[in-house]
Amino acid sequence: MSNTQTVIDLEFGIAQLSGNKSLLFTLLKKFADEYAETEQKLNNMFENEEWESARALLHTLKGVTGNLGINALHHESKDVEDYLKAHTGVPPSYPIFLSILRETLETIDKLGVEPAPTSSVSSSSTPNANEDKDDFLRALKNSEFIPEDQLGKWIKAATSDTSKQQAIKDAVDELDYQRAIDLVNA
Repeated sequence: MSNTQTVIDLEFGIAQLSGNKSLLFTLLKKFADEYAETEQKLNNMFENEEWESARALLHTLKGVTGNLGINALHHESKDVEDYLKAHTGVPPSYPIFLSILRETLETIDKLGVEPAPTSSVSSSSTPNANEDKDDFLRALKNSEFIPEDQLGKWIKAATSDTSKQQAIKDAVDELDYQRAIDLVNA
């Protein structure tokens, strides 16, 4: 990778999301989950000579990485996509692309979970259901990343209705925080 390219430009990503660092971390995690199988998918497409499908996947990847500040992968995705626009066959720069894809996914994995804000209830206290619900609503309003175990606890504090719990979880997973807030408040 070129020294002028960064794997992830966090400042750019945060600026793209109006300063919402928690949302950026959430989106980076979702990106890593969604694109974890990209190498395998592209290898299969190339093996089956599905050049247009590979180009379409790379086009989407290029757009997502550009919006999130995943610079090196954005640049390599563009190069591989441009090659596929003009040629059939595996692009000569494909091994470099794969290396940067792997490095990007590893970097996102190392970012881990952003620490919970200091306003959160500490684990040493035993908050009641209303405090949990209030903390949950505050996290949703701030579009914060909520670890899976905390999400489950807060959803259970919000409602005992299992279908409503699932609807809230689905809304959070889809990053539709307003719908989640509406469901919690209903």
